[in-house]
Amino acid sequence: MSQIERIIYSGVLPESFFAIPQKIYEGLGFLPEENREEVEALFQLKRKDHDIIIYTDHKNIRLVGIFPQQSVTAYFGYWESTNDPDLNSSAFRMLEEDAQKFGKASLTGPTNFNTFHRYRLRLGPVPSWTMFDREPVNPGYYPALLGNLNCRISLTYESRRIPAAEIQKIYRDKQRFVEEVKQLPFEIIPLTPENWHLYEKDIYELIEAIFSGNAGYKTIEPEEFGLLYNRKFAEKLCPYTASLFRDTKTGKLVALTFCHPNYKSVSGEIPDFPSFEVDYPRLKNPTMLAKSSGVHPAYRKMNLMNYSGAYAMLSFKELYDDTIFCLMKTDNYSRHFTDGIPCEKAFYALYEKSLGH
Repeated sequence: MSQIERIIYSGVLPESFFAIPQKIYEGLGFLPEENREEVEALFQLKRKDHDIIIYTDHKNIRLVGIFPQQSVTAYFGYWESTNDPDLNSSAFRMLEEDAQKFGKASLTGPTNFNTFHRYRLRLGPVPSWTMFDREPVNPGYYPALLGNLNCRISLTYESRRIPAAEIQKIYRDKQRFVEEVKQLPFEIIPLTPENWHLYEKDIYELIEAIFSGNAGYKTIEPEEFGLLYNRKFAEKLCPYTASLFRDTKTGKLVALTFCHPNYKSVSGEIPDFPSFEVDYPRLKNPTMLAKSSGVHPAYRKMNLMNYSGAYAMLSFKELYDDTIFCLMKTDNYSRHFTDGIPCEKAFYALYEKSLGH
């Protein structure tokens, strides 16, 4: 077994950090999205209030211990490995020993710092779509490796792929919904890159209000938010289905829906930063990804989720063959929106382990 090096992060990631995934995913037909510039910027941001340690043999495993200074929970992230139980036992043992030295009571992961970034494992067989944008993907042996380490599943999620014909059955009265919206004191704002730029600060604040109560959610600074959610992100959104709802009386944003095509089906080389305008015409089988949607807590009894969904469906039939409702928490109310509809499912999990002292 190769020797594992323990590297205290001090501003530079080892060159092998970005090479190891290429080996692990060779021949699988998918590869996690990992932009080197974004990863390095995120590590730099997090070092001010996290202790970060990398465990790697530079060939077959990389593992990052993430130790928030103001939390009793440690996290493991950026984990990629060959199917070697002994190698993983050694790496995780080192991480757990460090976690205990830092006074952490439990270990959670895989989580790349927080839920804004890649987290969870995909379970079971590879679905027909192989991978959608920012989907957590991994070799099929990863869950068994974590089971061997006495990690247990703490939270579960699923994605559902639904044909267009089935989606339209839900929204038979979609035009009625939209007509009703016209009578409500809300403005529907298409999420174009220009509107994203105009409302960027308000979107950040709305996301905080909507999702702060979710399991595992952590508030992040606007600078970190901007690493992932920026104009490049806005350019890939579908301006016909992604929207903001604004209260015309207060001027405040009250609901959002992020939708965009699955650019993994682009013909030819997939760009690092796809855009709807350029790349939608290149899609072989247009699939809409329903990524995030939510309503401000103060407006949750006004049926706005249905209204925003109906707005998206106005253009859905003309643009897409099917849709994937992405990464819904298993016990989340929104998951029941598609109960009883024929669909293909993929499953995911977050793991945890109690650390004895």
